[in-house]
Amino acid sequence: MPTESFAGFVTGGVAVTLPAQLFAEVVPDIEDEAELRVTLYTLYAIGRQRGALRAVRRSALEREAPLVRSLAPCGGVEVLPAALDAAIERGTLLMCSLTDGDTLYLVNNEAGRRALPRIKSGALEVPGGVAMGAVPASDRPARAAQVYEQEIGMLSPAVAEALARAVDRWPEDWITEALRLAAQRNARSWRYAEAVLERWETEGKDDGTTGSATSRADRDRDHGPYDRFILRS
Repeated sequence: MPTESFAGFVTGGVAVTLPAQLFAEVVPDIEDEAELRVTLYTLYAIGRQRGALRAVRRSALEREAPLVRSLAPCGGVEVLPAALDAAIERGTLLMCSLTDGDTLYLVNNEAGRRALPRIKSGALEVPGGVAMGAVPASDRPARAAQVYEQEIGMLSPAVAEALARAVDRWPEDWITEALRLAAQRNARSWRYAEAVLERWETEGKDDGTTGSATSRADRDRDHGPYDRFILRS
């Protein structure tokens, strides 16, 4: 029994919205008390965040006094990593490992699923850290991802992978110029920008630079519905 009864919620107190599915589909299946407590508190901690990045670090959760206190009957804060792993396995949370050894957690909702590939590509920066496998914002893949979001639209996992391959194949300024060209011609898609890059690679750019040598047949290949937009020298 609690030593003191709860006095009740105050009017005007800060509210955190939790999805109805949590109580109807997730909570009834959670048997481990630590997982339940950690899941609820992590959703609360993420819900407090403001700005583009709605996520919380594990190190931050370890310093949350209410969470630490609530885990005391379950074995203490030492059970936090296992409880978080259980929430990941259940599908309640998403995670991203950081190069500083910490782990970032997001809610597995539409916003979280959109944000995760942006974090991993470097397009969405993590204050004080870098996603494992991503590169600092000063490097080419991250810059290409940022230009894509500025000129084309939201970065998807498939496009993030395509950009990672592209920076190993073409110069950075080519990629950013092709993305901006796609936006100028109202053909906002990676497929269009990639077709432009392939043409430059085989035929050379107007500034006289060239890419890798390829066959005439490759140079003349059909680029599909975007072929008519691509001006040939």
